[in-house]
Amino acid sequence: MVAKKLRPIDLVSVSQTSSRLRDAAQLSAEVHGRRQRAIQVQFVWRRLTMPPFGGVDALLNPHVIRSLALNFDCLIGAQQEGLVVLAEQLAAPTDRVLALEGLAVGMAELAPALQERLVVIAEQLDEPAHRASALQSLGPGMAGLAPALQERLVVIAEQLDMPAHRGWALEGLGAGVAGLAPELQERLVVIAEQLDMPAHRVWALQGLGEGVAGLPPERQERLVVIAEQLDMPAHRVWALQGLGAGLAGLAPALQQRLVVIAEQLDEPLDRARAVAGLGVGVAGLPPALQERLVVIAEQLDEPADRFWALASLCAGLAGLAPELQQRLVVIAEQLDEPAHRFWALASLCAGLAGLAPELQQRLVVLADGLATPADRAQAFAALLPRR
Repeated sequence: MVAKKLRPIDLVSVSQTSSRLRDAAQLSAEVHGRRQRAIQVQFVWRRLTMPPFGGVDALLNPHVIRSLALNFDCLIGAQQEGLVVLAEQLAAPTDRVLALEGLAVGMAELAPALQERLVVIAEQLDEPAHRASALQSLGPGMAGLAPALQERLVVIAEQLDMPAHRGWALEGLGAGVAGLAPELQERLVVIAEQLDMPAHRVWALQGLGEGVAGLPPERQERLVVIAEQLDMPAHRVWALQGLGAGLAGLAPALQQRLVVIAEQLDEPLDRARAVAGLGVGVAGLPPALQERLVVIAEQLDEPADRFWALASLCAGLAGLAPELQQRLVVIAEQLDEPAHRFWALASLCAGLAGLAPELQQRLVVLADGLATPADRAQAFAALLPRR
């Protein structure tokens, strides 16, 4: 259906000339919902711009700009430009930073000329900390920008003098690194490598980890090397939590090196946190590495640590071999605290459809053994099939 391809604001415009689109009964629930959202946003826009309740002063607020920017696809081009103009007119740099945070959410919906004006706002911020904050906001959507605008954002990061600001900037820019040209990817990795403070390198890895799967293997390895060279266990854990977001997209040899970092942590709590970081990508690991993460979870002595590790591994439950799924169910069955068993059961139920019938039955037994009627009711509700 053509309507499914239209933006919400376009649905409103077309429905004014099409009786078929005006008839909600002929629209799918999803299309009708998008059209209604555009109608509501337009109503709010009119209220904000019409005297005596609204006007420029009502719109000249970073929080209002952010709320409207979240619905860019419900605004016409002139309204979108109006929001950008308002952001440009904000006097306080902190307000411009806040406005950029909101506008960046809908940046992909903007015309290229308006995208460039957002980049200019970031470039013209005087305080390095403000420019770093602007990059944190604009970075996740930078893959949708023209290459020349992408490069200008990278240049802002390169020109930040304080390492802390460069690490902070990479937290944002890293999320969009997969959509950059190889030369720009290289420049971001170089920024990360040149950071001296371990904490700053961790910030960089937490940002770049979101897009690490989109890097070529050589650059992926250089990020893994940064993680391996961190001395403090806490820093290595945070690095794994960052890189874990892209774990499935790494070459198997690099995946193994990250698992080794987790295995070599001395403190049980650190190992639990490491498994929690890597567990989000466990379904993308080869079976041997999946098993090594399960072994770490099994060997944790503290029930709270085992639960923490289990909850993360359950995110990829359907992608585990049946034998590993069974071992996770055993971890849940052996937890003594009712609260731990309840939350472990809730985590396992998220992957219920991927479990064998006999394992599903063991979850039923586990739910039946919970201490309070309220917990049992919630557990059985979680066991119901999901669409």
